[in-house]
Amino acid sequence: MKKFLAVLAVVAFVFSLAGASFGAIPVKYSVVFPATGTQADGARLLGEIIGKVSEGRLAMEFYPSAQLGDKASTFEGLSMGTIEMTECAATDLSAFNDMWSVFSLPYLWENGSQAVNTVMKDSVKKILEADAEDNGFVIIAWTDMGSRSVLNTKRSVKTPDDLNGLKLRCMEDPVLANSVNAMGAIGTPLAFSELYIALQQGTVDGLDHTPSAIVANGLQELCKYFSLTEHFTIPDPVFVSKVWFDGLSKQDQDALLEAGRQFTEKWNKEVWPAATEEGLKIMKDNGVEILEVDKTLFSTKTQSIIDDFLKKASKGQKALYEALAAAK
Repeated sequence: MKKFLAVLAVVAFVFSLAGASFGAIPVKYSVVFPATGTQADGARLLGEIIGKVSEGRLAMEFYPSAQLGDKASTFEGLSMGTIEMTECAATDLSAFNDMWSVFSLPYLWENGSQAVNTVMKDSVKKILEADAEDNGFVIIAWTDMGSRSVLNTKRSVKTPDDLNGLKLRCMEDPVLANSVNAMGAIGTPLAFSELYIALQQGTVDGLDHTPSAIVANGLQELCKYFSLTEHFTIPDPVFVSKVWFDGLSKQDQDALLEAGRQFTEKWNKEVWPAATEEGLKIMKDNGVEILEVDKTLFSTKTQSIIDDFLKKASKGQKALYEALAAAK
């Protein structure tokens, strides 16, 4: 029933936009996150801002839950101009240029706010925007998606030694998995869609994620120990198809970029901080133990991952890593 109602909500949102903006240029926003939760709320906010700034000339249509295809299919759609807009983790763009895999490194930033501020510095922004455009995308916004911390079903985790033997679900990326292993856990790559059942069955003992994502997926129902390791901080760019963008009038291009700027500010200063605070509150209310930890104990364990990455890094990866370090 929840899924059915969520689909109805999306359909209603799309048709409300269409009704309010008859004859407007459609901006199909294809994403893999669900139709409910903080990211979905953010998507609707972005749609409202685009409509307002463009004075109704552009109308966003929201397609969550991979309705128009997975990330690879969506990227292809943007390249062809059949899908106008998407959002993804910065690491996902390593499919086009390996320099983006730098965002997979642990303890790259102190928090999500620092990450977003860094990627928006001119010295870094030029590198990222130029590469995105070379691959057919125009970045219009950057969103703070927080820092991932350890959540598990077994015990309190205060030091790396406490992670020994814990099987933690991790994203299917070798740098991310190796970092989890280096911290002391057993990194277990697993599709996020399979995680809840895996926790129920004991196939994995935990995961790493943000408070907002944890409560959006009901994981606080199963896991009662949350340690603020904050080891991965990966911001999300919002971007549009360059071939489509190039076909817009200068007025509409400027409106879209301005909408992205306004959304970036609103999301990072208001929406995400509030969602994080609310997520932590819900976790506490559900009996989750939230632990502050000495992050240097964990970052020291992962330094070898960074050193090994930089030894093997391509010229582009080294250049981006140095630019990020200098812009912090």
